[in-house]
Amino acid sequence: MAEDVTVSEETLTNGLSLLVKVGKVLLETAQQDAQGQCDQMTGLKTNGHAASLRNFVPHKITTLFGLITAGTDFYKRLGVKKRTEAEAIWQKFYHHAAVREQLEDLLQLEVRTRRWDSFLESVDRGLQTHDGQLSGGRTTDCLSPDTVFTDARSGRSVTLGQYLGRGQMLLLVVMRHFGCLASRDHLAELGVSQADLQARSVRVLVVSFGSLEGAQLWLEQTGCSFEMLLDPQRKIYKGFGLGSSYAKVMKFECLLQCSEYGAVDRDFPDVPSRLLEDIFQMGGDFLLDEAGKVVFSHPTKTPMDNPTVTDILQAVDAAGCSTPSA
Repeated sequence: MAEDVTVSEETLTNGLSLLVKVGKVLLETAQQDAQGQCDQMTGLKTNGHAASLRNFVPHKITTLFGLITAGTDFYKRLGVKKRTEAEAIWQKFYHHAAVREQLEDLLQLEVRTRRWDSFLESVDRGLQTHDGQLSGGRTTDCLSPDTVFTDARSGRSVTLGQYLGRGQMLLLVVMRHFGCLASRDHLAELGVSQADLQARSVRVLVVSFGSLEGAQLWLEQTGCSFEMLLDPQRKIYKGFGLGSSYAKVMKFECLLQCSEYGAVDRDFPDVPSRLLEDIFQMGGDFLLDEAGKVVFSHPTKTPMDNPTVTDILQAVDAAGCSTPSA
């Protein structure tokens, strides 16, 4: 807890100063690279424009991932585990002019990053990968039993109809990518609550767009006992309006939130980049009744945005005692 942490004014100001300096350098580098690429794309309105954007995104904006390391270093300097704890510390020192100055610089950096966030949103629109584009303005409220998947353990082709009915609801946990820590944590929490889910006749199906090789590595690393289905063409993702979003993943706030993993010495999973495929893909949780109708949906707004187990159990209870509604 922040109240148990003893930090000097010098440590706080030096930590804030370094965070702001590194943040500025990373942001300026990404902006310069982005501007140069955008200048090359000026006037291109055809498919060449989208192709140019696709070439730009993976190689340019990912320099901002350095903010995760910078944030982790800042939290460790202060001896805290999350931003709220850091805020509690700097509020105690706010009466010091040096601290106020550094906080003002941090605020200005965050203002600049909001403009960067807007740019990333325009990239999403340019690539037509954002949620609204993929869903065509609305998401599906019922999945066809004929929807085809690949069983991640056996490699066999299966259909959703093989899992529907049987007096049970299905919870589809649609993953982001194989290296996503938040997805792993979410499924681990569901695993701990498996008895509560089974008592309510809920069957959990993990869905991924990744390859069979990647799925088998993920299953080995996580020890997940839930059934896993693969949707390589991302039909389920598109039906639920789950796009690949550079804006949602690369926002300053999200990157600092990811720093909290490092603050507690948690490493990101060791997954080869070729098996990650698309680290910008969003996911979500979707509860289906026996007919495949969606009775609860939680598309992720950020990489770490997952419903709690309590949220899911409450949705199951509500669906079981009232007329389901998407």
